[in-house]
Amino acid sequence: MKEVLEMLAVPCFGNLATVDGGKPRVRPFAFMYEENGRFYFCTASNKEVYRQLTETPFIEFTRTTDDMRWLRIGGEITFDEDIRSKEKCFANYPMLKDIYQSPDNPLFKVFYLEHGAASVNSLAGPPKTFEF
Repeated sequence: MKEVLEMLAVPCFGNLATVDGGKPRVRPFAFMYEENGRFYFCTASNKEVYRQLTETPFIEFTRTTDDMRWLRIGGEITFDEDIRSKEKCFANYPMLKDIYQSPDNPLFKVFYLEHGAASVNSLAGPPKTFEF
């Protein structure tokens, strides 16, 4: 799991997949941070991705490193309204202030993966898989 965390070092941008009407939807997304075995992300309640997450709370996040390794991490998400979680997102990504002004903005939503699966892949061999 150490390799997964290294690949998710902040700042970390990748792609987030959701489900929309039974079909996959993928968009660029930022990973916020990991804490206590939870992988945190954020969005806004006025976006389509939020609607998709509330209707079908499963995601997969992927990113590729410069050395051509790629990570997939996915599972069921939980929304987190704890202001400390929101403040940590703002601390890790100061650009959020330009978008939401403050962590207590009602549009600003944080969610996390706590139980799921991850895999690290490369062209050099079979994937390494992890459960969390």
